[in-house]
Amino acid sequence: MKKTISFRLFFTVLGRGICQVFRFIGKLFGYKDKSTYAKVVWRISATCLTTLLLLFTFCVLYAFVTNVIIPKWTDFRIQKYAWENTPISHRIVFQQNYREKETRVYDKVAKKVLLKDIDWVVTSDDNDSLAVFAQAGKRGYLNRFTGEVKIPAVYSKAWVFSEGMAAVEKDGRLLFINHAGETVIDKGFEVHPELSAYAFHDGYCLIKNPADGKVGLINRKGDWALMPEYLHVRRADSLWVVEKDNGEEAVLDSGMKVVLPFAKVHYSVTDEAVFATLPDHTVCKYSLNGKLLNCSVITFVYPLTYETDQLYYGTVKKYDEEGRVESEVIDTEPYHTQAVAHCRRYQGEYGWYGLMSSEGHIITPPSYSDIIAIGADLYLCRNEEGYGVLLDSKGKRVE
Repeated sequence: MKKTISFRLFFTVLGRGICQVFRFIGKLFGYKDKSTYAKVVWRISATCLTTLLLLFTFCVLYAFVTNVIIPKWTDFRIQKYAWENTPISHRIVFQQNYREKETRVYDKVAKKVLLKDIDWVVTSDDNDSLAVFAQAGKRGYLNRFTGEVKIPAVYSKAWVFSEGMAAVEKDGRLLFINHAGETVIDKGFEVHPELSAYAFHDGYCLIKNPADGKVGLINRKGDWALMPEYLHVRRADSLWVVEKDNGEEAVLDSGMKVVLPFAKVHYSVTDEAVFATLPDHTVCKYSLNGKLLNCSVITFVYPLTYETDQLYYGTVKKYDEEGRVESEVIDTEPYHTQAVAHCRRYQGEYGWYGLMSSEGHIITPPSYSDIIAIGADLYLCRNEEGYGVLLDSKGKRVE
């Protein structure tokens, strides 16, 4: 009959065995003390040695599991899913492994690593075939569909391709190259630290003069289409809005011809129209070719009410579960009745208001941040600092 080996039995046998070893060693050295004291000493020694042996065995097993088993088996699955993918094309991805601090360009279809130790990859908005990559502090270009390096990383800075050209910085000069890496524009331009990107839009690229910070536009040949003498130049759909130092703005078409002249206004362009916001917050609407469509755009009209001297007492009603009135109690505090003022409040620029008659005639421009009625023909008009004036229904100031 088989005898079951218990945990206690195992360590008892192990302890006695170690005791026998100690006694054997003692006999070799001539020690034959068989007293009770000697037996206790042998057992304590055997227990300590057993404990040390178990601790040593545990440490060896722990080191083996954590350094061999886990990296080879368990960590294999973790590593498999540790890569964070950034698509470059349908099959090529830029991968980052934050666990191992590794980066690479990887072909998902061929399951092949194409490039290692790549800092980042950026593709263009117009899906150009070449993407910018950074490696060891330099910039180059790779084919986003194959992962093959087309232009080596030799540039200190580089931007995405746009309309067949890309801006790069080499030896302190701002150049423009083609897909073969050949320089097509070299006009002595320099990179301005405050201009984050260089890209062509509708045949023009924004360039900022490092000397005075003024901006202009160059064409695809590198010639100035708009001299660098403006504070700001911004693309707005098919048009360009340029701003001078004095705050005046103008709207130009794709041929750099004036659509709307310089004036103390702020232009905003949509797909259908150009809106000009005047200093008094009036908004005018123009067509895309500069024709005036509306000299005062109104977005909202609000009725104005004021408190009269007439008082009334409200009531508080209590309803049952079926919605019937059970009781009605009159309020102890009276309320002022409300009446509609003669004028309305309209909105020009967002958050700015003016007075309008009940017939729809504009009385004041939308130069106030708030308008409230304090009488049938009296209005408190406040500016953005909170200071106000009293106006009547004709827009005249009441002292």
